[in-house]
Amino acid sequence: MAALWALAIVQPLLSLLGSNPDFFVARDNTGAQIIVFVLLLTLLPPIVATAIEALVNLIDARARWFVHLGLCGLLFATIALQVLKRLADGPGWPMILVALILGGLLAWAYAKARFMRSMADILTVAPLVILISFLFFSDASELTFSTTEVQAKEVTASNPAPVVMVIFDEFPVGSLMTPDGDVNRRRFPNFGELERTGTWYRNTATDASYTAIAVPSILTGQPADRDGLPTAADHPDSIFTLLGGQWRTRAVEPITQLCPEDICGERIDAGTGMGDALRSLAEDLRYVSAHQVLPKSMEDGLPDISQSFEGFGGHSDESVERGRARQWVRDRLDDADSSLDGEGDVAEFLGDLDPDAGQTFDFVHVEEPHYPWTHYPSGLKYSDGTEDFRHFVDETTWHAPPYMTNRAHQAHLLEAGFADNLLGRILTALKKDGRFDDSLIVVTADHGGTMTPGLHRREANPETMGEIGMVPLFIKAPHQKAGRVVSRPTCTTETVPEMARILGIDLPWKPAECDRGTVRIDNGTGPVVTLPFAETIAQRDAYVDHMAALFGGDTGWDDVLKLGPFKSLIGRPAAAVPVEPIPASRIHSETPEPAASGFDPGVEFNPVLRQRGKIDLPPGLPLAVTVNDRIAAVGQTYADQGQTMYSILLPEWALKRGDNAIRLGILRPARVNRLTTP
Repeated sequence: MAALWALAIVQPLLSLLGSNPDFFVARDNTGAQIIVFVLLLTLLPPIVATAIEALVNLIDARARWFVHLGLCGLLFATIALQVLKRLADGPGWPMILVALILGGLLAWAYAKARFMRSMADILTVAPLVILISFLFFSDASELTFSTTEVQAKEVTASNPAPVVMVIFDEFPVGSLMTPDGDVNRRRFPNFGELERTGTWYRNTATDASYTAIAVPSILTGQPADRDGLPTAADHPDSIFTLLGGQWRTRAVEPITQLCPEDICGERIDAGTGMGDALRSLAEDLRYVSAHQVLPKSMEDGLPDISQSFEGFGGHSDESVERGRARQWVRDRLDDADSSLDGEGDVAEFLGDLDPDAGQTFDFVHVEEPHYPWTHYPSGLKYSDGTEDFRHFVDETTWHAPPYMTNRAHQAHLLEAGFADNLLGRILTALKKDGRFDDSLIVVTADHGGTMTPGLHRREANPETMGEIGMVPLFIKAPHQKAGRVVSRPTCTTETVPEMARILGIDLPWKPAECDRGTVRIDNGTGPVVTLPFAETIAQRDAYVDHMAALFGGDTGWDDVLKLGPFKSLIGRPAAAVPVEPIPASRIHSETPEPAASGFDPGVEFNPVLRQRGKIDLPPGLPLAVTVNDRIAAVGQTYADQGQTMYSILLPEWALKRGDNAIRLGILRPARVNRLTTP
């Protein structure tokens, strides 16, 4: 039983986690918690099964034998299902039925053939081999038995000042920009303030497309290290150890653990009791195992673990060493606590600010505007999930139809506006405390992202370097009054050396050299992707122009909520527009109370802002949403896994507090064109 359990469940799961130890890093699991969990995972189920068999044996030895064969058959079937999943991507229940038949045949062979039972006896060493491999020889072994201690550097600062550092996540700088090369201050007033009062390094490139290696590279000034964990032990030379000896340091790190406990103190989650930690791990990994075992067609019923940092399970050509467990960490944070979409991390960061603490270094990594996109710039939420785009991106390509690709750009841009909102909260707090002018303020991002059909959304390639590689970098020196734009090519690895220069510190380690002719991005696996810096900037500018064509260049948020060829109709009285009503029987709305939906701008979550559902119409039909007898938004039906769907975001101005009369209708192009043609 222990051997079959280990081969069916333990080995696939520990193989994934052993290659992705940053899963445990982001959860703040201690070495003891990891060891106890792995031992319980390996030993407890077989012990329980053995106990059940022993109890049955007290009643009838023959019955115990049939119970034993039944349990073995289920485990054989689980192994068979994983083999079938690798060989074919067929319908779920037929694959399960075939796996059960194979499991039954193997159990029958086990019962009848001495050779099969002898093989099972030999396999009893499997649990021990799997445990030893994970605990001592996997990438996770550093977490289970590491005793490395990291200390603050002894440095002298000739120009000490309070330091505030913010790193955003998955944020292409082109999303901030107008075609003229400026920050769009109408949409991003707080980034615009940093442009006005600090130094904007407009052409800054990261060197990694993945948070767990990009953030350490920024914080150390060293090249991206795909083989290192995002921990202080693996990165002892960082901004935390540079300032930790003289600055009172506080860090909010939802993904990394680069600030040593001797400097930042024990992490909040690190004190989680053994019982709570084990329950949380079991809950999280239950879904991970389900994704690994079940056919792909049945994964829709599970929580989406496919995108934020790369998904679990699936195809043989996927790069598990990239740390796909990061995605699960993010989704569980989103589901479980206040760090949903970075807002909780900013709240924690602001709660730690202390104007009377003297010389401080305050750091926060904000997971915005990272997918999933669920916010308006005001902070209102329209969704808790990833339903709109879940089926249009896999481990290799973005493959949404044109309308949903544009909707994705719209959602991303709105989420970037929410990131600006969070930045504004930080800047406001600094001004309130009287520290804005005195502080060294650094704002950047780890990497970007892209929604280019046919290409990977997260991994850089030569066609998407401008979106994935080019990121914001703003540095406001203490008492800096006038804004300055630096247009020369810049690398994120120059951030810490520049901070040290401003503070008057001789950096006690050699930073990376910035190649101003070539951008190099490490995807965490495979060869490093390179592109001339000039071509990368040109790609970024092409992205800026594309977004301007969709939503306007130097315009505000109202234009971002206008999508499609009939956006000129928005704002018109419904009576003046030929909107063809859709029978209610054809609409299967996912928005509560589609005909009279409540809106309360005083609460965060307002699902009425997104009109979404299935519709019994062909894909590609133009739609209009009327709110209180006025055209509020337009959109289009689209195909999603054999069903026709609609998904349209409403502007806040269209909704009044309380109930609103909302209707969905068809726009017939010929009739609308006659209406809009001069």
